[in-house]
Amino acid sequence: MKSKKRVLLTVNPGLIEGKRFQTVRSMVTGLHEKCDLLVLPISEYDFNKKRVGAYKRVANGKFEKHGWIRPEADIWIVYTDGYWIDCNDFGFKHRRDFLKAQIDLHETAFEKGKVKELINTAEAERNCLKSWFAELDAKEWGVIPTFNFSNWKDVHELLTLEKTIVAKPNWGGAGDGVRKIQNDIDLEDFRAFIKDNNESLASDYCFQKLVTGAEKRLWYVNGECVGARIINGRKTPWSEYSKDYRIVEYNHRSKNFRNDLDKANALCKKSGLTIGSIDFIGNYINEINGAGTTFTQYDLNSLVVDARKPLVDFLISVVI
Repeated sequence: MKSKKRVLLTVNPGLIEGKRFQTVRSMVTGLHEKCDLLVLPISEYDFNKKRVGAYKRVANGKFEKHGWIRPEADIWIVYTDGYWIDCNDFGFKHRRDFLKAQIDLHETAFEKGKVKELINTAEAERNCLKSWFAELDAKEWGVIPTFNFSNWKDVHELLTLEKTIVAKPNWGGAGDGVRKIQNDIDLEDFRAFIKDNNESLASDYCFQKLVTGAEKRLWYVNGECVGARIINGRKTPWSEYSKDYRIVEYNHRSKNFRNDLDKANALCKKSGLTIGSIDFIGNYINEINGAGTTFTQYDLNSLVVDARKPLVDFLISVVI
């Protein structure tokens, strides 16, 4: 009898604690009878000893401790990156060093043959950082023009040119740390914020011109778009929901969908993304999301889009 593949699944530690997390719970439910599944909270990575804390799924959707293991498996699915965790708890002074340690752990296990397949690849996850867009020709790839700067003079010049710019953490999520800068006072406030938080202009932030419009998300699995939604009147880090706020499914019946799909397909292939999403603001691609992307969209308690099935089906096809 052929033995089951060993699969590692990195998750938000809240899953182990019993939080809902529909997408990753669906992944665990779909996978655990198909393979030898070990669930790894991102909060239990031991970078010094190159090991990870592992759990097994038990009855009623709960988990029990399996113990510390070396990251060795047929497949390692990395489904969170822990951007919200205090890096100091892991002995890192800078968040960027914490991220690098995570990616290095995954990549080293793959390159040494300890893990045969990595989803997403380390390179794809690097391309999910906001700063990657600064390496692209914005017009060719349809992304918001994005800039990395090593000195404040260049930031000021961009502000003078665009009148309003947006500062984004290269590693983050849910709009956390995103700043709109409209004048010299805002810029000085942001500069003080960078200094107070012991962050680096060159390494931790990128800058974009301000773009407005609806927010669109296209979910991807193995290079294919498996669902999409559009949010009008969205909340931003500097504004509340507008009176026109609504969330609807985005598809071929929607204006501009075909054009957005073509752009997103091309960038998905360019980035190497296996599972995640590509997001737009207006007509521009705003960002790529990899590890931890939620494959559902609710409007209050109403489910608008559910793209979990193609995600789970793909992962099952990989493990069997």
